Amino acid sequence: MNVNKKYACLLLLGWFASFGTSAQVLPIGLLDLDGHARSLQLLQRLDSNLSFFVRPTDYGRGFDRSTKMGIKMGQGWTGVDSSMPSATSYHFDDGKGIFMVLPTSLRAKFNSHHPFGWNDEAMLASKGLQTALSGGFFTQYGPFSLQVQPEYYQGSNPEFEHNAAYGAKTNGSYSKFLPGNSSALLHAGAMAAGFSTQGIWFGPGQFSSLILSNNATSSPHLSFHTTRPLYTPLGTFEWQLVAGQLDEDSASGGLYENRQLKPAVLREDSRFYNAVNISYQPRFFKNFFIGAARAFQIYSKDLQSLETSFFNKYLVVLNPGFKKSSIQDEGFRGDQQFSVFTRWLFPKSHAEFYFEYGQNDHKANFRDLAINVQAGAAYLAGFKKVIPLKQQRFVEVSGEMIQMAQSPDYLLRNTGNWYEHGQMSQGMTNDRQIMGAGSGFGNNVQTLKLNWVNGIQKIGIIAQRIQHDPIGFRGQSALLLGNSLWNEYSYGINARYAYKRMIASLELQYATSKNYAWEAGKRKTNLYSLLNLAYIW
Repeated sequence: MNVNKKYACLLLLGWFASFGTSAQVLPIGLLDLDGHARSLQLLQRLDSNLSFFVRPTDYGRGFDRSTKMGIKMGQGWTGVDSSMPSATSYHFDDGKGIFMVLPTSLRAKFNSHHPFGWNDEAMLASKGLQTALSGGFFTQYGPFSLQVQPEYYQGSNPEFEHNAAYGAKTNGSYSKFLPGNSSALLHAGAMAAGFSTQGIWFGPGQFSSLILSNNATSSPHLSFHTTRPLYTPLGTFEWQLVAGQLDEDSASGGLYENRQLKPAVLREDSRFYNAVNISYQPRFFKNFFIGAARAFQIYSKDLQSLETSFFNKYLVVLNPGFKKSSIQDEGFRGDQQFSVFTRWLFPKSHAEFYFEYGQNDHKANFRDLAINVQAGAAYLAGFKKVIPLKQQRFVEVSGEMIQMAQSPDYLLRNTGNWYEHGQMSQGMTNDRQIMGAGSGFGNNVQTLKLNWVNGIQKIGIIAQRIQHDPIGFRGQSALLLGNSLWNEYSYGINARYAYKRMIASLELQYATSKNYAWEAGKRKTNLYSLLNLAYIW
């Protein structure tokens, strides 16, 4: 390993370690460092009690715990100590307070023909070039922390090829300034509560999530959550409970996350959003995690008209899960999603497997769930395998599939696409972006990645197959276009490189569409690229 590579690796690990002294955490998706931490966990270089179900989380404390547990330094192992360079921090008032300058990051996304790519926060589903610039600071004094990390977005958003079933005219170039990954929190041990605009990820997925991910603009929300695993005699727990507001962004024109919804059917009203995610690792069953997530939304005006208790209004996710025992009987006209998930670690094999199963709406009772388990369901499954090599080198193989199209029993009970509901015309979206799996409404996706990693640096290949809404496309507009399945195949490379305090990552994919926008015989190609640059002060 040359000097620059070694320095970059130690810098990143020192950056992780610096979190152990504060409550500052990595934004989801930044340079795919979440994925890197996940690989380190499989190599037993990171605390095995981290579920990766509730993100962002404090990986630095995971390194601290690994050091305390006696993880060895030397060839093939990485520990953390105070000699490693890290993000610059300033202590004041005899060490009671800390101030840190956050990394400055620049993201640039480009599509040559039509919208492609997801998990890009406030970027639009559009063609052309988009950029996002962020930076800021973090400070903590005693139990109080403040993180200010605003983001500035700019994009060309030109017209792209669309038809009656897909897309619409755009409003051209845009720019917007957002609070980004900012928060003001009160901490007590492993728990924190306060106000935040940080992106949130629920569940075990590496590339997609059924309930909540960083695909959409993060909504302003109140949060009560763990910042690291909470250790109890029964095992470890992690959770997050949020309550916030979802909005409608018309700046992008008629495009609504790769689908066309006529403005007449969109109700112009903000929506109240309430979600919870909890995970548990049994003390008697190490390397096994189980969790559940639930999310509700309701139009703000409908919420205010409800005559019920504060708890029933604003913490509805803590109510019973079936319609017959919920406040829907009291006039609640909202929609929900629910999922359960699990993750198994195999330390000796340096591998993991995970699974998530979700329901798109309420079931009336247990009987309804038992006889209609496929109706309104979606699932996600994936794995990761790490093959250690010499020193800091290893190979990682990752795969994931997500199935969101309706099952064949839609002919008897049509529940609509995942994220779409009868009560809420927007579906589970914020600013016209899906809050979970961003490939599109009702899509099925299979992803495979193979990477060679050397310290923080990596290079590898990626392959994906996207089935665009194979059930829901059978609408009247699509029938006029030839009623043809739209399949998209993409192949490309991804890489990450570090030089001193600068880290860059690149993803480049070439995608081909068969029956583009469900038009029979129409073949189109698209070049997709995503560049991330971050400078650690």
